[in-house]
Amino acid sequence: MFLRRVKAALAICSVLFLAVGVIGAQKQANMDQDSAAIKQSVAAWEDAWNHHDAHATAMRYVEDGDFSSTTAVDSHGWKELEEHYTSIFTTFLKNAQRKDTVRSIRFLTPEIASVDIDWQVTGAKTRDGQDISIRKGLLTWIVTKHNSDWLITIYHESAF
Repeated sequence: MFLRRVKAALAICSVLFLAVGVIGAQKQANMDQDSAAIKQSVAAWEDAWNHHDAHATAMRYVEDGDFSSTTAVDSHGWKELEEHYTSIFTTFLKNAQRKDTVRSIRFLTPEIASVDIDWQVTGAKTRDGQDISIRKGLLTWIVTKHNSDWLITIYHESAF
C-alpha cells in the first residue's frame, strides 16, 4: 500500500515537472517570437522615417501615442504625430537618414514591453540650417501588442 502511494506521488510529480517544463519552453518561445516582432516593428518605423513618410511613421504608434524629443517637443495622438513628422521631414531633417539598433527588450507583461534603441542620424541640420555631421542617442519606447503587431505607446528620445 505504501509503495503504491509513493509510486503514485512520483508519477504525479513527474507529470507536474513535465508540464512546468513545457509551459516554460512555450513562454520562452512566445517571448522569442515577440522579441523578433518588436525588432521588426522598429525596422518598419525606421524605414518609414527614412522614406520621410510622415503618415506611415505616425501609424507605427497607437492612436493615442505620446512622443517627446531631445528638444522638449512633444506630440500626442496620430494627428499631432503626423504633423510633427511632416514638419521635420520638410525642414531640417529633409535629407536625414537614421539607423536604429535595438539594445534591449524587457517584457513588463506579455502585451507590454520596454525597448531601448541606440539611434544615429546623418544628414541633419540644426533648426537654423547649420549642418550636423552625426547625431546619436537613445530611444526608450514602451510598446504594446495589438494582434501580432507591436506599436509605440510612449516614445522618449535622448541625445548624447
